[in-house]
Amino acid sequence: MPAGSPELSSDARKQLLYAVRKVLGPIVRLLIRIGISYQEFAALARGVYVESAIKDRKGPAFIPTRDRVAMMTGLTRQQIDYYLENDQALPKARPTLARVVPEVLHKWHTDPHYIGPYGIPIELEFDSPPDRSFKSLVAQIDPAASAGLVLEDLLQASCVVHSGEKHFRAIARWFVHPDALNAHRLDNFGNSLTHLARTMEYNLDPANGEKKRLERFVFADKGLRRELLPSFEAHARTRTIQFLSDIDDWIAHSGAKSRSGTRVEAGVNVFLYVEGPPDPRALSGLVQPRRPTDSLFRKSAHSR
Repeated sequence: MPAGSPELSSDARKQLLYAVRKVLGPIVRLLIRIGISYQEFAALARGVYVESAIKDRKGPAFIPTRDRVAMMTGLTRQQIDYYLENDQALPKARPTLARVVPEVLHKWHTDPHYIGPYGIPIELEFDSPPDRSFKSLVAQIDPAASAGLVLEDLLQASCVVHSGEKHFRAIARWFVHPDALNAHRLDNFGNSLTHLARTMEYNLDPANGEKKRLERFVFADKGLRRELLPSFEAHARTRTIQFLSDIDDWIAHSGAKSRSGTRVEAGVNVFLYVEGPPDPRALSGLVQPRRPTDSLFRKSAHSR
């Protein structure tokens, strides 16, 4: 165990590893589904170990040596050097509109400049008048973002519709992209898992004492009858939309728009989960029996 690591009982270590196994399950299923191999994942995991060991510093003055990073992670110096000396070793992605599009809807529904009587978003033309158009709305969120691409996403998700020949009308406050595996949805996938994991990691850190972050959940004792699931989801969806609308309004009127002072990313994520029954079968019982040719294939693979 690396020096300075907190002592965990054998049972606690097993529980943590089991928890990580469960967390990795849906992620690895997604990776397999889209053709990302174990080798790619393993290289990524090694890099994240290096990155996390370096960035999880115990104070602003502490700068670890490469040998210490190797000791903390269990990796070799050669592997440490590879990730430190190759900027492309860890994957990077171009920014998406994952943050811009929901913020456009938020501002359209809460900014007095873009709402009419009874708090209803006004209809906008694309680029006129210059100070009160869809283009100006997007520019206030991110001047570098393409207003055309933002509008395309909103139209595709049916959050915005055409109104006459020139105007556009916002008919939904929430944005869910209809394409399951586009860059926008995958960006949101990474952000949502990261937000949840960071909150739980923060709450598991003894150093944070009583300063725990909001982490609440509710579930049906002994499960929910399957025929009640649609009603449960409909009720949860309705109440959640109202709850999130209240949070969204609070953000809009809390002074969050002010550019002064130190800023931090903060928000609330809500999701409904449905777990299937556990599968107690051994993995060996879920694949076809060995064939005589399997041993020949393994021998030829070792000989290459």
